[in-house]
Amino acid sequence: MSGAPAVAALDWGTTRLRAWLLDGAGQLLAERRGDDGLITAREKGFATVLEGHLAAMGAPESLPVIICGMAGSRQGWIEAPYVTVPAPIGAILAG
Repeated sequence: MSGAPAVAALDWGTTRLRAWLLDGAGQLLAERRGDDGLITAREKGFATVLEGHLAAMGAPESLPVIICGMAGSRQGWIEAPYVTVPAPIGAILAG
């Protein structure tokens, strides 16, 4: 039996978006795949696209969301800074 949603994980690419809803044990509760990559999301609005996919999976509004892929690129939603590696966890968290 699956537990309550604990986190949503997204792989947001240039042309595709993949999203998973997981419980606290890492069990898959829901999954979405679509053509809402960065190119489309930029036109529709990143937050609008994200909220639509989360709602379709039944994710609570306060659920933590982890996003990887092109969403953190210069052309993405928010550019993630580079960190010189190897790096201690504090440097990674500080960006």
